[in-house]
Amino acid sequence: MINVGIIGLGGIGKMHFGVYKKNSKSKVVAVSDVNVKKLKGLQSPAGINIDDPSGGNVDLRDIAVYEKADDLINDPQVKLVDITLPTFLHAGYAIKALQAGKDVMCEKPMALNLKEADRMLEAVKKTGQKLMIGHCIRFWPEYEMLRKIVKSDRFGRLYSATFSRIGSIPAWGWQNWFGKGKLSGGAALDLHIHDTDFINWCFGLPKEVSSAGMSKTSGAIDHIVTNYRYGKNVQITAEGGWAFHPTFPFRMSFRAIFEKATVEFNSSKKPTLVIHTARGKRIEPKIPSGGGFQREIDYFLGCIRKNKKPEIVTPEDARDAVKVVMAEIESVKKGKPVPVDKE
Repeated sequence: MINVGIIGLGGIGKMHFGVYKKNSKSKVVAVSDVNVKKLKGLQSPAGINIDDPSGGNVDLRDIAVYEKADDLINDPQVKLVDITLPTFLHAGYAIKALQAGKDVMCEKPMALNLKEADRMLEAVKKTGQKLMIGHCIRFWPEYEMLRKIVKSDRFGRLYSATFSRIGSIPAWGWQNWFGKGKLSGGAALDLHIHDTDFINWCFGLPKEVSSAGMSKTSGAIDHIVTNYRYGKNVQITAEGGWAFHPTFPFRMSFRAIFEKATVEFNSSKKPTLVIHTARGKRIEPKIPSGGGFQREIDYFLGCIRKNKKPEIVTPEDARDAVKVVMAEIESVKKGKPVPVDKE
């Protein structure tokens, strides 16, 4: 049994709480939040935009509760620290937990900038503890299926792929931290990074990025469209943003055109994934069970049980996602393409 401590009981923390309860190999033994009401199990009715199994209030009976995250980190019962705090707090608490001998699951993005991400990498090297960043789209069944198609050459070579992740700004954030660009990094770093990371996973780091975007309220980039350039005859584009008005529903989607088929996913439609073949056949593939959050946490728990470092999402992968998004933001500001240094 892996004993888990969750730091932050906001929308994502509450969702992670529900995921751990579904896994028979893990047990939440401690939680921490600066909001005393949440330590009584009282939650906002607002949930996250997708795949939230936890419902409303959470049952914290027989669970240690801490107002200070440091106290949870130092709790000897806790083996795995799950950090679901605002982005600007990721690096500091992840490093403290690693140095305390804990394995760490930390929500994406890894950090606000590369300097903080590098500090986290250094802590992993020095402590030997395991760190996984929550890039859940790598575990989302429909996205997994697309990557397998890309890597298998099942439908021939890829001509074009377009990704989209759009909605209104999250309403569940502590003191509206999502809407404060200096704390969240804006939609480019918080939301759009999902697709940037997935593109990295499928195709490697691009040679350069060409982006257009705008700031609506956060002071950072609230909507962005990027062309990822690989020096090949292939078009890879992603759009992401939360500048839409409150009743606009969240949706994520992709379209990929291959020599022999077009693969389309839309989270707001049923079936979510459809393949249109060059021979005129419509295929509705069976989607594996389990959402991305459940699958990513189950995977990391498995890594801990087997004493293996995570391979599907490495800390270096998470840093690369931040690096490419930083190049995208720079491209928006400069109004021209920006190279991505492979280092």
